[in-house]
Amino acid sequence: MATILILGAGVMGTALAVPASDNGHRVLLAGTPLDAVPVARMKAGGIHPKLGAPLAGTVTILTDEELGPEHAEAADLIVVGVSSPGIVWAVDRLNGLLGREKPVAFVTKGLDREGERVVTYAETLPPRIAGMQSFIGIGGPCIARELAERYPTSSIYASCDRVAADFAAGLMRTPYYRLASSEDVTGVEACAALKNFFAIGVSTMQTRYPDRLRADGQSKNPTAAAFNQAAQEMALLCERIGGSRASAFDLAGIGDLHVTVGGGRNSRLGHGLGLGRTVSDVMSGELAGETVEGIDTARIVGSLLRQIENAETRLPLATAITSAVMDGGTLAFDFDRI
Repeated sequence: MATILILGAGVMGTALAVPASDNGHRVLLAGTPLDAVPVARMKAGGIHPKLGAPLAGTVTILTDEELGPEHAEAADLIVVGVSSPGIVWAVDRLNGLLGREKPVAFVTKGLDREGERVVTYAETLPPRIAGMQSFIGIGGPCIARELAERYPTSSIYASCDRVAADFAAGLMRTPYYRLASSEDVTGVEACAALKNFFAIGVSTMQTRYPDRLRADGQSKNPTAAAFNQAAQEMALLCERIGGSRASAFDLAGIGDLHVTVGGGRNSRLGHGLGLGRTVSDVMSGELAGETVEGIDTARIVGSLLRQIENAETRLPLATAITSAVMDGGTLAFDFDRI
């Protein structure tokens, strides 16, 4: 039995406590300052307000104030389960918690910059966290609620240190949480961020071309064509960032893109754009106050596109999404460009 410390009691951090506890591990689930409501509910014996499954009795719920160095010291693996806006909190907490080196796995999705280079958290976070033994990126299609309900789920754990990736995957793997491991951590991290970005464009086609005879009101051919274009462009950008093109056609790429197009905030933004609305209109309306990670990724992809010759021709979908975000207009994508 191992001890696993999860930082972040949002939907994904809490969902990961399910396979960890099912494997007999002791789980410490610590909330961020923004997790006060779900933490209070779970400490009172209830369930997370956005998940339908209760946690096992072997899961200890901690507030941010209760979390201390002794919890990190006891952990065999630390999992950071926050979204990109929470990464600063996680880095600060880890630097205050870690007295000796520990492997740390991240579900956080995002791209970063090093000067003119676009890089992933796999490159920028290790120098910022003194006690991190190995950076492990968690990617692949995983809807938190479905994982918490033990639906079959396939994901991937990646690290430059393959032993660390295998170790973390071995602790978390269950009959329903099927885990692969990889050394292409840059590729997995790049695709984990890019799929949110491309999901905006692919989801746009679901409402731009309605099919009134279908129950969901969505035509399929335009979405499939855009999905394929997104996969090809994701592979090109992934390689440009330093990862393997193959990762774009695996779990962290097209697998996760499929799930993200199927629902979530990036998809909802795309649906609004498909109706001819602007990014600012949707974000000030039904998505007000929400974190749409594809928007932050678009801003960084924009700087990357400026470094690629003939980007508008080679990456028309990425160009259209970036322009909509940066210029505040509608998403202008013409299928004649692919």
